[in-house]
Amino acid sequence: MKIISSRSSKDKEKNRVKKSKRRKHDFTEVPQRHIQHTTPPADPADSVKQPEENTESQSFSYPKTELTPAQQAALQNVLYKKEMASERADQPEASHQNKREQRTTRKSRTDIHAYSDRMLNKKISRGKSLIPTIIVLLVLAGSAVAGWYYWLSIDRDPPTADPVDVTIMIGETVRPEDFVTNVEDESEIASIVFVEMPNLRSHTNQTVRVRITDEHGNNAIFEATLIILINTSPPVIEGIEPIATRVGDPILYRVGITARDDFGRDLTEEIQVNSTNVNHNAVGEYTVVYSVKDITGLETVVPVSVRVVNVDVEYVHNEIDKILTGVIRNDMTQLRKIRAIHTWVMDNISYATTIGAGESVYEDAYRALRDRGGNCFNFYAISEIMLTRSGVPNITIERIPGTPTRHRWSLVNPDGLGWHHFDTTPTRLQWGSQTAFFTDSQARALTREFEDYNGTLDYFTYNPALYPDIVQ
Repeated sequence: MKIISSRSSKDKEKNRVKKSKRRKHDFTEVPQRHIQHTTPPADPADSVKQPEENTESQSFSYPKTELTPAQQAALQNVLYKKEMASERADQPEASHQNKREQRTTRKSRTDIHAYSDRMLNKKISRGKSLIPTIIVLLVLAGSAVAGWYYWLSIDRDPPTADPVDVTIMIGETVRPEDFVTNVEDESEIASIVFVEMPNLRSHTNQTVRVRITDEHGNNAIFEATLIILINTSPPVIEGIEPIATRVGDPILYRVGITARDDFGRDLTEEIQVNSTNVNHNAVGEYTVVYSVKDITGLETVVPVSVRVVNVDVEYVHNEIDKILTGVIRNDMTQLRKIRAIHTWVMDNISYATTIGAGESVYEDAYRALRDRGGNCFNFYAISEIMLTRSGVPNITIERIPGTPTRHRWSLVNPDGLGWHHFDTTPTRLQWGSQTAFFTDSQARALTREFEDYNGTLDYFTYNPALYPDIVQ
C-alpha cells in the first residue's frame, strides 16, 4: 500500500537531515553463508588510502544446494532493499526530477516473488491462449485433408449409354428412358430428360435428344430417331343398328356403340351423336347421325334410322328371338340364315288383305305375329326384323310410286356376296323359294311372269338411283 504523508516541507527537510546522519549498515557483519553479494566500494576519499587488494570486490557465496529456492529468493530481496536504502542515503540532495525518476524506478521494480509469479502466469496464460488456436488449426487441417480426399474421390466422368430408335403410332406417349439403353456411370443417375419435348402428333419422323445427368452434375446428350406411324384409314364405328322405340320412351343412342381407329385404339369417347331430327314423342321414321374422328383428322359418319312406333318394341323383339332360336344355328352362314327365315315366314304367315299396314314397321310386324297373317307390308316387316336380329345386312326397297299397286320387299347382302332381292310375300304363281335370294335380272323375269299372269305391271320395278348396285 502507498502511504501519502501530510507533513510539511520543514518536517521533510528535518527528516532528510536525520536520514543523512543515520549509520550505514555494514553488510560484512552478515555471515558468509547467508550472503552472495559484492561489497560496495567505500567512500572515494578513502579509496586512495586503502591497499589495492582491498579495492577488489569481495564476493561471498553460499552453495545453492544448502538453501531452498524460496530462501534464496528471500535473501536476494533483503539485500536488494538494503542496497536501495544505502543509495538513497548517499544522495540526500537529489533534485526533484531525480526523485521522480527514482520513484518511477521503484514503482517499476517489484518484489522478486511477484515478478516471478507474473512471468509464470504470463507463460501459463500464453499457453492457455494457444490451445484454442491449436485446436482450430488442427480442425482446419483435418477439414482440408478431408476435402482433398473428397475432391479426389468425386466422379468427373459423364454417363455413357447407347441410343435407341423408337417407333410409335401417332399420338402415343414416350419416355426419355425409351431412347437409351445400357446406361452406365460411376455414381448414381440423377435424371434422364428430353432436351426438347418431341411432337407426338407430327406426321414425320424426328430426331430426339436425351440428356442423362449423374448425382455429381456430369451429363451427356444422346440422339435417337422417333418414328411415327400415321393412320391411313378412317375409324370404324361398331354396334350400330336401326333403332326402334315406342312413342314417348327415351332413346339411349350410345348403348352398345363403340369406335376404334386404324390401329385399333379405342375412340368410343370421341363419338358424336346428332339426334336433332328425332322426335321420340311422335310415331315416324327418323335419322340419327353418328360421327367420329381419329387423331389425324380422318372422319367416319354413319346415319342410322330411328323408328318411333306405337307398340311395345321389346315384346316384338322377344317374340322374334324365340322364333329365331328354333330356326337359326350359330354355325350357319348368312346365306343359309336368310333361306331359313324365308321358309319360316312363308310357312307360318298367311296372306290376308284384311289386316293391312300400320303406322310403322314394328306395328306391322306385331300384327303379323299376333294374327299370323297380313299383306306384303306385314310380310316385309316381320322379315326385316328377323334379318336384322340375325345379323344379316338388309335394306328396305319398294316399287316406284304411282304404279297400280304398291309392293315392299328387301335387299340383302349375305356373307358379302353382293346385294340381292329378298321377298317373303306369297303369290298365286307359287314362286316359293325363288324369291329368297335372287338377282336383278331374275327380278325382271318374275315381273314379266306376273304381267303375263294378271296384267300387273312393274311388280319388282324400283329406282336404281336410290339403292346400291344389285347383282345382275
